[in-house]
Amino acid sequence: MDVGVDEVPPGGLQVWIDTPVPVAAQESWVLYHRMAREVALVGWHCEADADRLLVLGWSAACLHNRVRLLQSGLRRLTDFESTAQRAVQLEGRRPDEPATEIVAAVNAAIERRLRWPERLAELDGFERSSGLSHLQLLLAQVIGLEAKVSAACAEHLVMARVLARAVCEQYARHSNLSRAQRDVLLESRRWVHASSMIRGSAGARPSTGGTAGRPHMGLAERRIAASVINHGVPRATPAAVTPVVDHLDHREGAR
Repeated sequence: MDVGVDEVPPGGLQVWIDTPVPVAAQESWVLYHRMAREVALVGWHCEADADRLLVLGWSAACLHNRVRLLQSGLRRLTDFESTAQRAVQLEGRRPDEPATEIVAAVNAAIERRLRWPERLAELDGFERSSGLSHLQLLLAQVIGLEAKVSAACAEHLVMARVLARAVCEQYARHSNLSRAQRDVLLESRRWVHASSMIRGSAGARPSTGGTAGRPHMGLAERRIAASVINHGVPRATPAAVTPVVDHLDHREGAR
């Protein structure tokens, strides 16, 4: 199935499904309306019938709806419990398998469950602009919220990778999977609680001369630091923790 796109004067686009064999009327009606729903979720006004989809430009109502959708997603992403529960299950993999393969499988599963990373990736690099000031403000709000949602998803993925690897390490010590899952899950709740307190108070804390210019450590970085400390690095040697945090910070931020 191919999709054709063409301009419609005086403005807008028409989109149609191009198949070797004509699609039944009822099936095409369903397909075009599903397409219209996805397009409207991005913020465009569109009209659909059994023959084509018309995309007629930005819609304030659709953009307001996207703002509400992103705000709702952002609120749900503040809960890390479900991600932690799924991460320690290792996607059904045996903990004596290579840790890199287990971590990759867990990361992919959590990313599919979050859904937002894939949806936002579809818009990556796509320029969204308007000549109308009220639409410009709405588009700026949408783009800002998308950045926050993307960052929140990245924190979930960091947490999933840390916990999956921690379960493998705990299992390697005592060969008891249930115990490893229980211990790591208990640790994760302390990490999230401590990291949330740090992130919530950091904005009101004045910067000192010794930390001027140093980027603020977010939830993901704090959790990584906590995981490193919990795996045996002495608290009296912050230099042993800082390079790991900075390295992961650059790598995660580049994604």
